Amino acid sequence: MRTAVVSGVARPTGLGRQIARTFINKGYRVVGCDVLPEEAPDLRSSEPQASSNYSFLRVDVRRPEDVRALYAHVEQVAGGPHLHVLVNNAGIPAPFLDAADPLASWHNFIDTNLTGAFLMSHILQPLMEEGSSAIIHISSTRALQSEPGCEGYAAAKAGLLGLTHAQAASLQRRTRVNAVLPGWIDVSGGQEPISDAQHKWQLTGRVGKPEDVAELVAFLADERLSGYITGQHLVCDGGVTVKMHYPEE
Repeated sequence: MRTAVVSGVARPTGLGRQIARTFINKGYRVVGCDVLPEEAPDLRSSEPQASSNYSFLRVDVRRPEDVRALYAHVEQVAGGPHLHVLVNNAGIPAPFLDAADPLASWHNFIDTNLTGAFLMSHILQPLMEEGSSAIIHISSTRALQSEPGCEGYAAAKAGLLGLTHAQAASLQRRTRVNAVLPGWIDVSGGQEPISDAQHKWQLTGRVGKPEDVAELVAFLADERLSGYITGQHLVCDGGVTVKMHYPEE
């Protein structure tokens, strides 16, 4: 059985939880982790095969000691160095700097969204199956485009793109490394209304769903389907980043 680690799974309607759910449904053993406790741990109750194929550990990805504890847990549940997929999804979701203390806010974005992904990759790498493993970083289209006030978030997400191609070179022939850049993904679980105009702003005619990102991540994790892809970043945003936009007269 293939084993995947997914960070940032606490929120039931978030990307991390859906990525974990998708892997379980595809027959993986999944270890989820988050700095927060799981809200409504539905992976153990709503997925028939999840009771024995899913476990959760509280991990602050900024702390090497926490990630080392995760290493020991993964090694135990996988029966040795048999990790096939690492998805670095953990991060601060709100994109804007704290105006009251922008420097502390900046460091928090970099430490969590960027350094955390490096620590997870670096510490867990000895567990990863040589030649058949994959690391997928969850970046954002804010690595490519911005609005005022999102310096910390944008810099961290753009840093993941540099980390992706650097790790792809360092881990060549051992582990493939790619990044996914989600655009507007509705992670509200249907609790936040989205207008027709907002849907129509996407070239696809709708905003994204967590499943859209999760299936792309699963594709990149599968050596049979994406074994010739490494060092790349794949945008999943309904075409918005390539949309020409003119100022209104």
